[in-house]
Amino acid sequence: MNPLYASATDSDLFQLLKEEDVAAFEAIYDRYFIRLLNIAYKRMENKEDALEVVQDVFIRLYAKRAQIENTDYLFAYLQTLLKHGMIDRFRQHLVQQKQYAAIKEQVQTHTVHAADQQIDSKKLEEKIHYIINSLPEKCKEAFILSRMQYLSHQAIATKMSISVSTVEKHIVKALQQLRKQLKETNV
Repeated sequence: MNPLYASATDSDLFQLLKEEDVAAFEAIYDRYFIRLLNIAYKRMENKEDALEVVQDVFIRLYAKRAQIENTDYLFAYLQTLLKHGMIDRFRQHLVQQKQYAAIKEQVQTHTVHAADQQIDSKKLEEKIHYIINSLPEKCKEAFILSRMQYLSHQAIATKMSISVSTVEKHIVKALQQLRKQLKETNV
């Protein structure tokens, strides 16, 4: 950390950040990253999720620096961003668990109704992988990042350098293809 910034108050650093001083942002990051990561890890118990949420906090801080009022309580503001980020991540995990359970139930229900056409789980998995691999490259990448690596739409958009709405369109397209092709093969 630059020694000039090490002794600066949060208010001073924040004012410099609003003036697009990158060194001020780095000083804020150095000052609070570990503290926020420790808080996130204690609550989330998953190091990767905690790290991603904390990184998102700093991305949001930098992105919204011009709109945020000058504050003497920067750490409290960062904690608020962290809290909202963790809540969002928990919601994503709940949605993913519900989606997984729903898909599993659909497969089980369908298998019961089509007993004479049962497909063992390995064949089903192979069919799903085949369908996924036949998707257009960007669509496939977005789907895999979302459904298999459990990244948020924002994280996928950042990673793929596309908008969140484009990520959502890719995922919807992939799910439609999966449903259509699985239905066509009576799976």
